Amino acid sequence: MAPLTIYYVAVGDNGVSGPAIGCGDSLVATATAPVRFTDQVGPSINTLLANKSRDIGLSGLVNVLYQSSLTYLGGELNGSTITIWLSGQFMLGGVCDIPRAKAQLEYTAMTASGATSAQVFVNGRPIDEVLSLK
Repeated sequence: MAPLTIYYVAVGDNGVSGPAIGCGDSLVATATAPVRFTDQVGPSINTLLANKSRDIGLSGLVNVLYQSSLTYLGGELNGSTITIWLSGQFMLGGVCDIPRAKAQLEYTAMTASGATSAQVFVNGRPIDEVLSLK
């Protein structure tokens, strides 16, 4: 039993509060109330995807996945890489939300699993391909 670490976006923070991600933003770790789990990845990703609020309280942090209809299907740790599989659709608010959404998913999965890299698949396709504007 422990808190889960969920990542949200500090828009326009330029890497001050956490890792810098696209469009001059930062990724910021937040902690949930303690929860009981056997595998942290599923509960962490499910908590992130279940949050349907854009604004995270009065923190100034934003959840760009709030309108997306994504479902966690599973995850697998292979060496130092966590791979997660999702189904559903992204509903994002513009080009800057692409690196934000990807970072929220990857960092939440990496922290939950202790991995140093992440691969995200949506409907069987790599996230970069799903979120590509081409």
